[in-house]
Amino acid sequence: MEKAVPKLFVGEGAEQMAWEHAKALLGAPPAGHPDLFAVTPEGASIGIDQLREAIWWTRYAPVRAPHRVVLIGPAERLSHEAASALLKSLEEAPAYLTFILYASSPDHLLPTVRSRCALVWAEPPRELWRKKLHAAGYTDQEIVFRVEGIQDEADIHGFTEARRVPRSEWEDAKREVDGLPLLELADRFCACAADPIRRRVVTAAIAMQLPNSAGDEILLAAERLARGGREAALTFLRELLHFLLRDAPQGAFPVPPERLAAWAKKVSLARGELEANVNVKLLLEVILLWPKKG
Repeated sequence: MEKAVPKLFVGEGAEQMAWEHAKALLGAPPAGHPDLFAVTPEGASIGIDQLREAIWWTRYAPVRAPHRVVLIGPAERLSHEAASALLKSLEEAPAYLTFILYASSPDHLLPTVRSRCALVWAEPPRELWRKKLHAAGYTDQEIVFRVEGIQDEADIHGFTEARRVPRSEWEDAKREVDGLPLLELADRFCACAADPIRRRVVTAAIAMQLPNSAGDEILLAAERLARGGREAALTFLRELLHFLLRDAPQGAFPVPPERLAAWAKKVSLARGELEANVNVKLLLEVILLWPKKG
């Protein structure tokens, strides 16, 4: 048996693709499989004791499958000690053993860990989502219009549970937020964070106001967004990144292209920082103030 190269899946679809790869190696669903050892954060990080337990487990040959699989993620949550302990195992794994890592923010992963893995970019499973929307009766035009706004299976469920009219709802949402002040928009985002149509419209409205808003008002907006909790803040950062990379109107958005790119990079890195349990309010303050002070 040829030695398997450790794989590091990165991107929005990284976790799902990592589990799918584990399933393929095991030849069976991974949940409860005796030849799978999953390492996930306990609290804010993945600690050294967790890695030691996983490494001890790898000493034994497969019980049922051709391979034993250690799945680690989000890998950017590895403590420095844990990441350092992992290096030798990545290099010297026996042929029956495969390490699978996934990360949404690989820039926060120890470079020596990244360099020992084959990097695999994992897009969200949009083709699968398209098929589900088509089966639910949505037209091709509606699917093209809406699928980019979907971030996970929960969003898909919101469209398949009941038939919606995406284009009409989008226009209604734009009318609802037109002219609203920044603080009210922040409150509205927290209220609609589970709705992929309305949250995208509200995020765009917030982003358009930030360059011309007063600093004190922006700090209050960050505080209100933080009240929605860590998951809502992560959703906001994903939507803001989408706006900066794809939807920001050229010529009408008062941020130069080079600063827009820098802002987008900061938002991308902030998502990993937020997953690593940093202060939600302080992180949002930095992101919202970026077009004024970045």
